[in-house]
Amino acid sequence: MSAFTGTGTLVRFILRRDRVRLTVWVLALAGTVFATVPTLNDMFSTEAQRQARAAIMDTPTGVVFGGPGYGLDDYRLGPMVVNELTMSVLIALAVMSILHVVRHTRAEEETGRAELLRAAVLGRGAQVTAALVTVSLVNLLIGGLTALALAGNGLEAADSVAYGLGLALAGISFGALTAVCAQVTEHGRGAAGLAFLVLGVLFMARVVGDMAEEGGTWPSWLSPFAWVQQTRVFHDLRWWPLLPYAVLIAALFALTYALAGRRDLGAGLVASRPGPAGAGRLLNGTFALHLHQQRGSVLAWSAATFLFALSFGSLATEVEGLLTENPDLVAMLGEQGANPVEGFLGVMSGYVLMAATAYAVLSVLRTRTEETSGRAELTLSAAVGQVRWFGNALLVSVLSSTLIVVLGGVGMGLSAAAALEDSSWVGTMTGAALAQLPVALLFAALAALLVGAAPRLIPLVWAWLGYSLLVSMLGPVLGLDEWLLNLSAFDLLPKLPGEEFELLPVALALAAVVAANALALAGFRRRDLATV
Repeated sequence: MSAFTGTGTLVRFILRRDRVRLTVWVLALAGTVFATVPTLNDMFSTEAQRQARAAIMDTPTGVVFGGPGYGLDDYRLGPMVVNELTMSVLIALAVMSILHVVRHTRAEEETGRAELLRAAVLGRGAQVTAALVTVSLVNLLIGGLTALALAGNGLEAADSVAYGLGLALAGISFGALTAVCAQVTEHGRGAAGLAFLVLGVLFMARVVGDMAEEGGTWPSWLSPFAWVQQTRVFHDLRWWPLLPYAVLIAALFALTYALAGRRDLGAGLVASRPGPAGAGRLLNGTFALHLHQQRGSVLAWSAATFLFALSFGSLATEVEGLLTENPDLVAMLGEQGANPVEGFLGVMSGYVLMAATAYAVLSVLRTRTEETSGRAELTLSAAVGQVRWFGNALLVSVLSSTLIVVLGGVGMGLSAAAALEDSSWVGTMTGAALAQLPVALLFAALAALLVGAAPRLIPLVWAWLGYSLLVSMLGPVLGLDEWLLNLSAFDLLPKLPGEEFELLPVALALAAVVAANALALAGFRRRDLATV
């Protein structure tokens, strides 16, 4: 039997098993490109408007989130799309690729399903090959749709193809990198964590290189995040920067198979260290256990949100001039009052809320993972009640999302205070972030309710969250009807400091949070573990 026997069957099985998940990723990413390109063309229709936007992309924050800035001197639609979209799309592709490869490699070994499959007519390398093939197909599909979106809006066909191909190759590179990480660690969570750590290092290498000199320097070339932009599409197209992707992918594929042949099924090249014989004082009880399990994620999300908020708060001094050049941008800020800086910072605090909300949901859904893996059953077999175990998990979710919101508000306030030379912005933005916190808690409560009463319906939480994200970011610009905008959870509460604080919607949201959590605890207490 060949090492790749059964790969084709396993590829078809993965595509069928993840048909909904992968379809959502493809539609979300390709749909974002299709919607954003004409929107940018309409919003920045004059040369003065485009050059005002180019001035922001030439700031340190613009370099971090936009790249080396090719084409800023003549900021047409093509360079604008590349500078505005590339980093966001690459990060999304990286997240998708990492989660997909871990799900179909290390996570399958951890649950024991891989051993059952390997017991049948399935080659040793079939599983990792199927994961790499499927992640490659999805990335190529997204890249192809991106190229069609750009060419369909009148941009040069060759440049559009180069850009789409670059995005696809970058996504495949991230998937191959994750496959290597899956051979090193023993658990799916560790493999994903290691892959995200490497991802962060590569992103920072690109940032350091692009900031050192216009157009990037040698550290930029160490990162796959840079190569697609170094093709200089829509400015001075060159194909050769795509070659490093091919070299990297081939090397990572070869390394994956070499490492896979040196370890046993279910084991990692680096064995997990045994824990201490007894728990310390800080690991006494189910609350401490949940907090201990999430400590790394909480720290990572908090630090990333703080840095994100710090960078966007520093743009406060640029907003007034930008709005003067382009009044159409007011549509992005909504009815934010007479002060454009307050409106801008209010919208930016919404992004802090989005990060906290995503983490709050992930934190709650960890309990479902603990259930299905059997670890919760071991814990609950001791003198621990289901309500106590689940309730403490919800408390950790509330506290961690609150921490993320507070740090985001403080970070934005600090940078805004430095830029505007007014220290009162620290308290203002911290309060503005806390005023939006009930939305994150509402999503966490909804996730808890579904985990407790109807686990099969958990995808509804992600559906509403995804809809809310897209509508909040693009809804006003695209001119959606008011009732569609109102369905977004991120528009339920006033956006401070540009809007007036209202107690009633906040009180209603908190009441809904309390009621949903109570029903979640009651439902979890009544149902059997690991049921749907």
